[in-house]
Amino acid sequence: MKAIVLAAGKGSRLQSGESELPKALRLLNGRPLIHYVLENLDFIPKEDVAIVVGFLKEKVVTAVGGGYRYVEQKQLDGTAKATLCAKSIFGNYSGPILVCYCDMPFLRRETYREMVEKHIESGAGNTLLAGRDEPIPPYGRLIFEGGRLVDVVEDSACDAQQKKIADVNVGIQVLKSPEMWGWLSEIDNQNPREEYYLTGVVGVLARRNIAQAVVTLGNPVEMKGVNTMGDLRRAEEIIRNTQRF
Repeated sequence: MKAIVLAAGKGSRLQSGESELPKALRLLNGRPLIHYVLENLDFIPKEDVAIVVGFLKEKVVTAVGGGYRYVEQKQLDGTAKATLCAKSIFGNYSGPILVCYCDMPFLRRETYREMVEKHIESGAGNTLLAGRDEPIPPYGRLIFEGGRLVDVVEDSACDAQQKKIADVNVGIQVLKSPEMWGWLSEIDNQNPREEYYLTGVVGVLARRNIAQAVVTLGNPVEMKGVNTMGDLRRAEEIIRNTQRF
């Protein structure tokens, strides 16, 4: 199998006054965020992992090192477009591709493996990672109709009823290649931020009646990403209070 790690972002809400670093390299307990992710993808050979870089890309490549494949997202216009950048590397590959983020340090390798296994066993075109927590975090809500996943609505676009949905999108997906490249190209940017969201693939597949699977996390800590300085402080507390990290 293959994996794509999205690591092109600026991480503007994580910038401190004394350092100029891309999001992937912000330090958590003395280690860059992306190192936690790559460590838990170690069941995939480095040459089968594509890292999408963008802002201060040279720093990311230097910090991560050799063995991995790198591709640049020149225009930072959303996660779907970022994923599409890896077509130049994996466009001829036929099989599952795991797409994940550089800023989610608590996701375990067992979770990544479970997603891939569920994807293969179910024969789904797309397998999505979901989670639940209290209070409900400001993540995209999973929309089901008749037990079938049909959409993911970003928190900023949710109406009052959708805000109450407990099942939220964690952001990690496994997609079927080579079909995924065509699906990604169909995603539009009709949303408040005018970005091309990777989660838009859910609606594309639902309209085509292509099967999709969902894996739900048992531990809500795994779904915690690092987007703000507040998130970073909370992540530091989690690490201090657990032996695992």
